[in-house]
Amino acid sequence: MRPDGNASRPGGAGPRSRLPRALTSTSRRARWHRSRIARALSALLAGLAVWLVAAPLLPHPDESGDPVVVAARDLPLGATVSADDLRVERRPRAALPARVLDRPEAGIGRVTSGPVVEGEVLTTVRFQGPSQLSGLGAGQVAVSVPLAEAGLLPSLEPADRVAVLVAGTGQTVAAAALVLGVNRPGTTLGQTAESGSHVVLALTTEEARAVAATMNAPSGPAGFVLALRAR
Repeated sequence: MRPDGNASRPGGAGPRSRLPRALTSTSRRARWHRSRIARALSALLAGLAVWLVAAPLLPHPDESGDPVVVAARDLPLGATVSADDLRVERRPRAALPARVLDRPEAGIGRVTSGPVVEGEVLTTVRFQGPSQLSGLGAGQVAVSVPLAEAGLLPSLEPADRVAVLVAGTGQTVAAAALVLGVNRPGTTLGQTAESGSHVVLALTTEEARAVAATMNAPSGPAGFVLALRAR
């Protein structure tokens, strides 16, 4: 028995007696404190839930993938590339095209074979020169073909396939030539071709001879007409 006549509990104070009074008291102030704590915990849990949902959607540096060279700004056809036009980013290997540039030095000083958009991964075929024919069949040559009309030029892009027809006769000199580069000297849809309007096409040696022979004939055309083929 305790001196005050009450029996003592075995093992000392019970679990409830060891909790802070603010958590056990039934007074108005204690209930107010408990409600504030409950609201704070609810807000914390709600914020944590929002973060867990939104975190995967937030932009973050991609530290995986291979370093590749991309265009830092839009570049027109025929632009000479400088260091300020390029930057290095990491991209997943599975999403990369063939023959990508892995260092800016490989692109500085080269001339674009067609329009390049900001953020585009640069490959060797995006520049004028022998690399445009990389990966094509043996016997392919790059030929600059003058045009008789410019109606197709605004929508024509490198990697398109076109049929090359002799203006006036409609004779086909190439059935499915690959477009390597496009020259657009201020043309708009429906205009006749201005002086210098041409496309650079990948042709077989036989097709290239046919183009040259047609242009050099005594009654040769002023240029050729292109027909865009479905990819």
